[in-house]
Amino acid sequence: MAGIAVSYLSVPLYKMVLMEIWRDQFSNYTFACDQSMRVHFMAKQKVALDTTESNVDELKAAEIGLLDCQKYDLLQKKMKRWGLSDNEVGEMVLQAAEAESGSLRKVIQIHEIHY
Repeated sequence: MAGIAVSYLSVPLYKMVLMEIWRDQFSNYTFACDQSMRVHFMAKQKVALDTTESNVDELKAAEIGLLDCQKYDLLQKKMKRWGLSDNEVGEMVLQAAEAESGSLRKVIQIHEIHY
């Protein structure tokens, strides 16, 4: 019985420790990926409206910026491989948005797509 009780207590503690270890890195990757996606989206909109060489070059640069999302995805998969659930990773995404924002207005801006 003691072993069962310890196992039920150790799993949440283990996950909490993992979340704390990766919190700052994941927050940075989340913010960088979000910014890269926003810049890419706006660059695509500019090309759709006006296909100038300058706008196309800006879009190409924005596509390279999406490599930030690769780091985010790789860390997310690593966290899942180590035992964190989708809900726990999702919680970290929300905490990252709050940590970078400082206010509700900034959280909203992070999630909005403007065009």
